[in-house]
Amino acid sequence: MSLNQLSPQLSFLVKSSLGGNADAAILPPNVNILDWEQLYELAEWHQVSALLFDAQQADPNRKISSSCFDKLKEHSQNQAVFNMLFLRRSIEISNDLASENVDAFLMKGALWAWMLYENPGLREFGDIDFFLRKEQITNGLKVLARNNFEPDIYRKYLLEENKVARLYFDTDYQLPLTPITTDVIHSIEVQWNTTYPRYHYSLTWNELTSQMMNFSVSGTTLRVPSPENQLLMMLIHHGGVEQWDKLKYMADLVRLLRKFSGQLNWEYVIAVARKKGFYEILLESLGLVRMFSGENYLHFIGENIDNQYPTEGFYNKVISHWENTRTKPVTKSWRIFYFNMIYRDRLSDKLSILFSHLAYLLEWRLIIPKARWYQRKS
Repeated sequence: MSLNQLSPQLSFLVKSSLGGNADAAILPPNVNILDWEQLYELAEWHQVSALLFDAQQADPNRKISSSCFDKLKEHSQNQAVFNMLFLRRSIEISNDLASENVDAFLMKGALWAWMLYENPGLREFGDIDFFLRKEQITNGLKVLARNNFEPDIYRKYLLEENKVARLYFDTDYQLPLTPITTDVIHSIEVQWNTTYPRYHYSLTWNELTSQMMNFSVSGTTLRVPSPENQLLMMLIHHGGVEQWDKLKYMADLVRLLRKFSGQLNWEYVIAVARKKGFYEILLESLGLVRMFSGENYLHFIGENIDNQYPTEGFYNKVISHWENTRTKPVTKSWRIFYFNMIYRDRLSDKLSILFSHLAYLLEWRLIIPKARWYQRKS
């Protein structure tokens, strides 16, 4: 198996972000960093600047330049302040949704910063994500409007007619909201599915909340999905959608596994991954963890597979993105489609994705209102 070696810069970031011991086969001959500004820029892209600062601050033999260290320190301090402000707003909105009997839970970065990380300021995120029961989205939007967040004018237009609104909720999975007036939070995303239904990863509200857990933070107890379902949502979003595009995503997975792997119901995780057709993504992802941190969680899945994952192609594609970065496209639809057509488990999964995309493209009852909108704006 021919695995590309990490560059000195990336090797340094991997160690700083994940800890542990990467596989010797992928390590560079030396890790002398000649350009600290280049390292800083790479850390910014990967959204691990706070993790890099934390590692450097704890290193008595650090060699980083003082100017780079000072920038990392300022970034880390700002991130910690923003995370505390985000937490306060997240709790306020969670309590308000609950008071109106809207079923919802806090999810992704805003939750994982406190649930998984040694220090919540180490996890960078830019918005707050709430998962709502699909049938209660209308009531949830009223509560969020009361909290200063509404959909943009395009999505308001799509939600005006009940038939079009139903199609939007059936074919999409999230609704971005922006502040009505100035707010420290720039965006809230309401989700009712794990990603676009046409990718066939869907987990319903009842599935995700079948086993909830209490999570206490800042004197408040939040009800959130079990660690098993947290792992499944992470695999779908970070793996199936984002394709482990940044170190930030791998840092989430490593920390979830370190904290919960010994108590997870792995039979349930495996069963859901097989049923939804992303068992191979589960194996590849755990293989990446083994390669980058030296921690083997594949033994929870089965025997004699430790050295089979990650596969060469999967690993090298991830490393290519990590080393060279890649621009954010106007829409990631083709990127996500292409990835899933390669890495989903069965031919039947891939055909289902293909046919669902064709059905979506031919859904004239949604296409016509969208076309009218853009015609009006042209």
